[in-house]
Amino acid sequence: MGDGRVTATKIRPQALAESVVPESNGERAVTGYVLGFLGSVAFLLLIPAGWARLDHLWAEDGARFAVDAIRFPAWQNVVDPYGGYLHLLPRLVAEVVALLPLEWTAAGFAVAAAVLRAVVALVTFAASGAYLRSTGLRFVLASLVVVLPAGNSETLNNMANLHWFLLYGVFWALLWRTGPRVPVALSVVLAALSSPLVFLLAPVALVRLFLPRKEVPIAFFGAVLTQGLVMLFAERTPYSQDAVDPVQVVLASLLRVPVVALTGSERVTAFYPAHGNLVVLGAVLVTGLPVVLGLWWGDRAGRALAAVATGYSALVILLCLVLNWSAVLQVQQPGVVISGQRYSIAPVLFLFTAMAVGLDAAPAVAWRRFTVRAGQWVVGILLVSSVIGYFQEPGPVLRGVPWDVSVEQGRAQCASGAADARLEHEPANWFFVVPCGQLE
Repeated sequence: MGDGRVTATKIRPQALAESVVPESNGERAVTGYVLGFLGSVAFLLLIPAGWARLDHLWAEDGARFAVDAIRFPAWQNVVDPYGGYLHLLPRLVAEVVALLPLEWTAAGFAVAAAVLRAVVALVTFAASGAYLRSTGLRFVLASLVVVLPAGNSETLNNMANLHWFLLYGVFWALLWRTGPRVPVALSVVLAALSSPLVFLLAPVALVRLFLPRKEVPIAFFGAVLTQGLVMLFAERTPYSQDAVDPVQVVLASLLRVPVVALTGSERVTAFYPAHGNLVVLGAVLVTGLPVVLGLWWGDRAGRALAAVATGYSALVILLCLVLNWSAVLQVQQPGVVISGQRYSIAPVLFLFTAMAVGLDAAPAVAWRRFTVRAGQWVVGILLVSSVIGYFQEPGPVLRGVPWDVSVEQGRAQCASGAADARLEHEPANWFFVVPCGQLE
């Protein structure tokens, strides 16, 4: 009898973990996944802003990852921190891209980023099957990884900002109990060694340790420990010395998450100055209602997912703003939320996850069913409007020096007798220098 009590005590944490991290039905719709992957990559590359990425190199993709891959050994690059943390996946991509003709560098980074973002979308769809009954909602949630209306200048098709999507991908990878073991574990390691915020997911990984197939959480903790040690000793130059304004941080958080989730970063520039905090109030009500419904109507796993996703949404945006606060992030700035668009990515995706739980919970009572269906229509309209918006001629389409022109100018500098070539790229005033002998 005593042994029985001990056994019951031992398995209680596992039973709790089973209830909040359920198994999916193990579907294997290979054709659907292939079509979804191809459609996602094509969308990201062929919308106007995506097309511009194929011939415009963005920020650290050039001035850090590409130049290091050209000038230094791979073994040195992959362990070299930048900005205070490791960037394993971007650096591995850079090593592969460096094998291509130099003119293909921008396209190489753009294609790699689009492919990896599409993979995050597929993982989201597959893993969410254990939590969401509606295939349509799972499709919408996965699609939002691709068509998220949270800015298409900083975050579209570049490796420098892919880690915001990778953070969300690791979240779902840890919840995906029936995923292929080795690929999922490997993807978690690569993502964890490329993101400075992945340690926030440690509680989710800890719950997974109570369940079978422990290789994914073990791989996660190994990678997080490595990243953490690097962050502990690596140098990081702060963006600003401006004092943090708590009121501004809260207001900026509300604008960058619930408002941006519904309108996109660019539209906030017009909506907020015209309507003020009414925009914030409306967005909080529209996005908050489904979250409340999920916490009230969801089963244990659904409620846990809604609570955790909401918490991560708030925690990530607050950390990003507090740790990187500067005057340009204040909401009265002309662009409102244009500066630092990247900070909205993961928090908005987590918010949509919590909303999806509520929209999926459709009890038999007619008025409740109507409420949920209305919410699903709102999210569906949002998805369609996001797609249409991306195919408009957007302001942030890159219009600087095309990469092939920059390469041509660099070679002209070498032909004129210069020892080094200066290769300019996006955004304005970004460049890197390589010896002429490596420009061939």
